[in-house]
Amino acid sequence: MPLTTLNFRPGINKEETDYSNENGWSDGNLIRFRKGRPEKIGGWEALATTTFFGLARALHSWLSLGSNRYLGIGTTCKYYIEEGEKYNDVTPIRLTTSAGDVTFSASNGSSTITVTDTAHGAVTNDFVTFSGAATLGGLVTAAVLNQEYQILLVTGANTYTITAKDTSGSTVTANASDSGNGGSSVVGAYQIN
Repeated sequence: MPLTTLNFRPGINKEETDYSNENGWSDGNLIRFRKGRPEKIGGWEALATTTFFGLARALHSWLSLGSNRYLGIGTTCKYYIEEGEKYNDVTPIRLTTSAGDVTFSASNGSSTITVTDTAHGAVTNDFVTFSGAATLGGLVTAAVLNQEYQILLVTGANTYTITAKDTSGSTVTANASDSGNGGSSVVGAYQIN
């Protein structure tokens, strides 16, 4: 059987059926036509060098009066604004406690910390940022406590648990010396859920 040259029509035609679109293309992805022939394009490129938390559910782009481009990203957990290849967390604060309203307790050999805050109103997976905390006396230091946490489990109207971590994100396990409550100056800032 001799070889036959097939000449395909350039472009994608979705108006006709696959059968009636003889020698034509009816679908494509990441291609362009150059000199009548399909050619792959470069594919996808990352928008930013950093990442965001959660799954993106809504996007809103705009230009400032100075012609700066911004992209608002609503995720399943937070709200970000992308500017200059960086995602900035701008999730609004729902509630900020008074100093001393928040206390901590830890158990020897556990990385789970129980947080007590009367009528906190938080739900599982909410985010809270602590400040003003003192060390619990052992491995759970002030640096471990004074940062943002995702609530692991709401155990009651006044209590919930978090997993202790250091500033690099590694889990911290309490020891027998961690018997304090974080001091009387702890403030909790709860983000909207």
